[in-house]
Amino acid sequence: MAIQYESPVCLAVLNPKGRDPYLDYSRGPNSYQGGVHAPINFHAYAAATNGAFFDSTEDFIKVRDRFDAVFVLIRRRTWITLEAVRKLKKAGVTVLVAWKECSHNQISRQLNSVKAVRAYGEILELADGIVSPTLAWPPRVGSIDQNRFWKKMKFIPTPYPVDFPSWDFSTPVNERSGILIGTREFKTETRHHIQAVTRAASLAHEFNIPRVTVINSDKIRGLRILRELERAFPPGCLRIHEKPLPYPDYLKLLSSHRFVYQMDHSGVPGQVAGDCLLTRTICIGGSSTIEKIAFSDFNDDGTTPMESLCERVGQMLHDDGQYLAAIDKSQKIARESLSFEAIARQLGTWPGVTRLP
Repeated sequence: MAIQYESPVCLAVLNPKGRDPYLDYSRGPNSYQGGVHAPINFHAYAAATNGAFFDSTEDFIKVRDRFDAVFVLIRRRTWITLEAVRKLKKAGVTVLVAWKECSHNQISRQLNSVKAVRAYGEILELADGIVSPTLAWPPRVGSIDQNRFWKKMKFIPTPYPVDFPSWDFSTPVNERSGILIGTREFKTETRHHIQAVTRAASLAHEFNIPRVTVINSDKIRGLRILRELERAFPPGCLRIHEKPLPYPDYLKLLSSHRFVYQMDHSGVPGQVAGDCLLTRTICIGGSSTIEKIAFSDFNDDGTTPMESLCERVGQMLHDDGQYLAAIDKSQKIARESLSFEAIARQLGTWPGVTRLP
């Protein structure tokens, strides 16, 4: 694929001792291939800057001259990330850090021992920059003082390749129908998955919605709950996918729906909303970072009255003019502030990201 723009910075993303293998994005984010991680989430920072994704600190150091900085993911075992950061700083590398699982609840669960807290504190002290991909700022611990912490901190949302034609997964509007539930699991309380499914049942009755689709990721237990909840829907309305789909198949499924609905209040970066950008549709409900940025008219932190929700749903179901206008608005916002080019330029203007010696 031809490179769409000249990135002002080349960034490596490192998940030390992680499971995802090396990926090179020097030629940009190629169209999706089976078995290869899509250029989304943290891979996207590398893809947007024509960089690379690494799972080995040593492998990165061997080719460090190509990159301006390395973006190191803070893992649950924070001491593994600390070991990597120490090696990188000793080698003279500019180091940015961010939590791999970065909502408030996720960070709290990971900082569950003195060892984890102590290692995290040293990571903050050593890092040249601290990235928050969400509006839920990471905690300050250890010896780093407040002024230095906030000087290092920068909010940079996860980018999406809306500026690459090969990542346009849209379906013609006249071929779209129904609602896709954006959440998949019952066990994470902040996802409010059961509330989203049951509220979708009410919407299906209210607006004669022909199908509501839900993807189960809780195996047999989740499937049994969904079968029970199906009784609240109009006959034949609820379509259950018993397990998650490969990413391109999931995007095609998503794009065949009129919009996505969810009630996720977990403070995550917002992949579901990002997926909606790639499929050129709307995300209603939820309060992730991407939802707040790209779908501010439909964002819901849990306080939106049911009457207001019904009004929004009715407009998006039956008014093609308002529906297409809402999509155009979200795409314009995404191109300006969430696209690969936009985030690459944002990274390139950050003083903490400097050319390696």
